[in-house]
Amino acid sequence: MERPTLFEAAGGAPAMLALATDFHARCLADPVLEHPFSHVGNPEHVQRLADYWGEVLGGPPVYSERFGGHLAMLRVHANQCDENPFSRRFAEVFDEAVAHALPDDPELRAALHDYMHCATTEVATVFPTTATVPETAGMPRWSWSGSMAR
Repeated sequence: MERPTLFEAAGGAPAMLALATDFHARCLADPVLEHPFSHVGNPEHVQRLADYWGEVLGGPPVYSERFGGHLAMLRVHANQCDENPFSRRFAEVFDEAVAHALPDDPELRAALHDYMHCATTEVATVFPTTATVPETAGMPRWSWSGSMAR
């Protein structure tokens, strides 16, 4: 029997929305992340976050089809600041939200933890005001054993 995707193990689209909702609320309450998250101008931000994470973790390509995929996400975050005060705390808050919103599965939590550390490292490369987003940035895919080829 084939192992379910991380998306399926987490609980599918409803679980991704619960995770994104919990994560966003935690960011708004966090002294490090409150400022950037309080200025998110898109009322669909939480749903888009859920769709993005769902696709990365093995769910349907909703984010790519509706919002332009990984390249579009990187462009939203590009050229914001020359320092990176957010990535470490972003990953910590993500872990907190995973523990609160998703099943109590140590393997699932470990896989998502590893994903977020890789994701924040990649996004941090486009933060500097002089950064260039690579035109070939394909949607990452993450499995139980880590990053899969794009």
